[in-house]
Amino acid sequence: MNINKFQHNRDPLRTSQELPRSFASVVGRPSLVIFCDPENPHEKTFVDLKALFKKASETLFFGPETPYIGSSQLRKLTMASSFSNKIDPRFYKTLTCGDMTYFWEYYFLRTAKWLTYFEEFQKIPHDMKLQLLTSFWHVFARLEKMVTTANARRQKIISHEKSWAMSNGLVLDLEQTTIDLSAITKYPLHHVFYFLNSITVFDLTAEIDKLVDLNITDVEYNYMLAQLTFFYAGKRFQGDVMKICDRFQEVLSNDLHDYYVKERKMPRYSARLSQLMQINNSIQNEIWKNRPRGELAALFNVFTVKFSHPDMFIDTGLV
Repeated sequence: MNINKFQHNRDPLRTSQELPRSFASVVGRPSLVIFCDPENPHEKTFVDLKALFKKASETLFFGPETPYIGSSQLRKLTMASSFSNKIDPRFYKTLTCGDMTYFWEYYFLRTAKWLTYFEEFQKIPHDMKLQLLTSFWHVFARLEKMVTTANARRQKIISHEKSWAMSNGLVLDLEQTTIDLSAITKYPLHHVFYFLNSITVFDLTAEIDKLVDLNITDVEYNYMLAQLTFFYAGKRFQGDVMKICDRFQEVLSNDLHDYYVKERKMPRYSARLSQLMQINNSIQNEIWKNRPRGELAALFNVFTVKFSHPDMFIDTGLV
């Protein structure tokens, strides 16, 4: 045998430069939220959130991804939110329950990462961190959608009241998007939206208009997020939780005062701050107003899902 007569690269193997698709992209659902279809058609679909909670718990335990030395704790939160005035929109053509679980995962983990940049929050027991995150992640998401939607309107990316935008670039237009929630309910879509008003922004279009006009800064935006979420948690749990949340708000209020007076040279800021708090109050009032709708949905089994962690969805209309 003469190796000089060997023919090399005659039949080369075809290789692809593309990375294989992930589990989430193949099945159309995030890997941390698992739907378990029932064996009996009359049973509810079980939604397993244990993997998502484990990921969030690890995020809170290990702290911020990027250490940041800011002039104040409010500045550190601003760094964490990475709020940008530039939006790269991706419009949804069809919205399914699988897409909704992406929203849950995205905002739950986003809220967890945001909280790791707040030093006062890092001092409380780990169990309480998870309790607070579980209670108000959807409140965080609601204000963020409103601010991002206002920003998208200001940039002429969306133009009417039936559209809202998310900070990850996704845009939902009810006049263009087909919505399929058949996996979690047997009721018509227009009935279902009545119960889901607490996690949409369509009832707060007047407040979005105000946000368009106010054109809030990153610091103001993060103060609104903190005040809204900690006030909500304090009112919901009362007792020691309320005392801790009140302390959080006091620390950040002092930081906001310094921001207005020292950085913006604006000692008379009470009128502007009042406008910001009116928006937060409207969101709070909308949540309390819609709470009976969630109770009705549970009474009449509007949604055919059962969550491993139902506390995560209190005041969303889903439980």
